[in-house]
Amino acid sequence: MLSEELSINRRKIVFNPDIALAMYRELASHLEQIADVDAELFWQESTEFSYLGSQIGGLWLSYPQNLSARSQVLIENILNHYGSWTSETKE
Repeated sequence: MLSEELSINRRKIVFNPDIALAMYRELASHLEQIADVDAELFWQESTEFSYLGSQIGGLWLSYPQNLSARSQVLIENILNHYGSWTSETKE
């Protein structure tokens, strides 16, 4: 669990093309195995349902600013394993 006393980085991660719900759940599970990392899925913003699309829009990734360089590289490697993604930092 993340400490409230630490400065936290919060990044919005979105895959293009979309990945399936099960893959997002697996991805979140892998990321949360890294100490002090939290992954939270968010719903797709589109109101149109598509069987070929994902119900998930992406994930919020939270971790302390002082996360080790090794852990940050591990995060990048895990994300890259699932495909092409973009990131926005929440201010």
